[in-house]
Amino acid sequence: MKKILFSVALLSAGMMLSSCNDKLDVEQKATSSTGNFYKTDADAESAVTAMYATYIGEIGGTEGIWNAYIMGLNYTADDVFSAGGDINDHADFRVLDEFRYDTSSGPISTLYNHIYKAIYSANLVINYFDGDLADTPLKKQAVAEAKVMRAWAHMLAAQVYYRPPLVDHLITTEKPTNAESQKAIFDFCVKDCEEAINNLPDRKGQTDKEGAWRVTKGFAQFVGGKAALFAGDNAKAASLLKPLVESSNYALVPGNRFRDLFHVEGDGCEEKIFEFNYTTNTSLGGVWGGSIQRGRWMVANVLNWRGDDIQGGGKNPQICSTGGWGGGAINQDFAHKMLANDGDSYRRRATFLTSDEFFYDETLCGWRSDATCTTRAQKELDPERGITKSAGSFSRSDVMEVKMMCHPKDVDLSVGDNCNNTNLCIARLGEAYLLYAEACLATGNNAEAKKYINLIQQRAGSKTISDNVDMQVLMDEKQYELWFEGCRWFDIVRWGIAKECYDKVLDNIPLQWDEYFQSGGTKPHKLVYKVHHPWADAGVKLEFVKNKNEYWPIPQTVVEVNDQMHQVWGAWAN
Repeated sequence: MKKILFSVALLSAGMMLSSCNDKLDVEQKATSSTGNFYKTDADAESAVTAMYATYIGEIGGTEGIWNAYIMGLNYTADDVFSAGGDINDHADFRVLDEFRYDTSSGPISTLYNHIYKAIYSANLVINYFDGDLADTPLKKQAVAEAKVMRAWAHMLAAQVYYRPPLVDHLITTEKPTNAESQKAIFDFCVKDCEEAINNLPDRKGQTDKEGAWRVTKGFAQFVGGKAALFAGDNAKAASLLKPLVESSNYALVPGNRFRDLFHVEGDGCEEKIFEFNYTTNTSLGGVWGGSIQRGRWMVANVLNWRGDDIQGGGKNPQICSTGGWGGGAINQDFAHKMLANDGDSYRRRATFLTSDEFFYDETLCGWRSDATCTTRAQKELDPERGITKSAGSFSRSDVMEVKMMCHPKDVDLSVGDNCNNTNLCIARLGEAYLLYAEACLATGNNAEAKKYINLIQQRAGSKTISDNVDMQVLMDEKQYELWFEGCRWFDIVRWGIAKECYDKVLDNIPLQWDEYFQSGGTKPHKLVYKVHHPWADAGVKLEFVKNKNEYWPIPQTVVEVNDQMHQVWGAWAN
């Protein structure tokens, strides 16, 4: 399988009806029963291809302007603002980072449904090709790939929801029930991965792109090790992750390519362990038939800088593919902390830009007027760049995030400038190093932990290289390395520090101005901001509630239609 394709085949058929009923009793053509289809190696390959397509569509696909996996998980972190035009913008997702959601909130039910549809597609493969039916190496590999993907989806479900169903077989008539415990789900994930490893191929070296798009031993080790860490089995986590971090099939990209990890230039690179491979399907025409099925349609608009606030619109800064809506802003307290730690590191500059870099660095940002404004003095008083919004850009400070923005090379202009075709990274070696380092710290192997934390710091080009490492160093380093990569919420809950982290940031909303436009053009361009407390000013107290907001509730729609499912976490259960 050279590519894992996400495509939709449109079939049409017609029939002539007559008054003779016996003529209707004809075997349907071009179809196969499950009893006849799930037989050969080719059938197994087709079933696995369909499973990958399901995962890409359900987890990595579009909700129109949103993606529940990308936005939902990251907006719930303490270092991200949902942002947008004002406090009323992006409301369906803003409730996540302000803890104003309930059991009926859209993203909560959407992601739940996507996860279990994906699990169903994996169980189809396992049901029809496992056990005595796995009579060829290819069928055994197909089952192994499905078990790892099933494990990954269950791990995600248990990170997001409390005691969601553990669905280890193809459900027909029975009703799913709450899992026995979170640990039971994570232990199941470890078991699935360990059973799969021996029937999976290794990645064929660091240049093997397909080895980043299809499940390999490396991804099984990653999922199993991460699940073991969440289960509290640190020794098991270390043993599963050790061969992965030591494998010659993977490598950290050098620091000057760190930014590429989040753009098309890094698709399938040596650091990728597994990613969803987005492939433009030219057989689908038009916006609704084509663009929506190609990658993350309009997620580019959500995460790019707000074009309405920028002089000359969203494409004036050359880094932008399209005019954006300003979502996914970086929290200023975290940004200042990272700047103090990293300085002008590759990693920091690939995560956010300082005011100076935003206005004046042609390589990191660039403005259309750079062609005529060739000196710093000209740029400082250039009326064709900058933030123009007199009321202040909402949820923005003196820095501008760039990590997950859609760059011009990320889009296929034959489709449109608002469809990010960058593959969606699910696992990369940088995270594996930090998972392994944490497991080593927990089992007393500080020297091994220091080795891998230092490797991350050195690749980053950080000005801080730790002589001694402990859990605080590990926690900080993971936040710097993996900002907006869907890890932070789960980590601070697992580490037991969620409430203290959220209490520091809730309702501390910055408004951003450009001193040039504020002064009427007499002062140089410079980003300044003031923190506001809009909810407190309106008499509303935002609060992270312990034993409630660590997990999203089971969606109300699920509980209503299944009397075997219940809210069982803390305040949600009352």
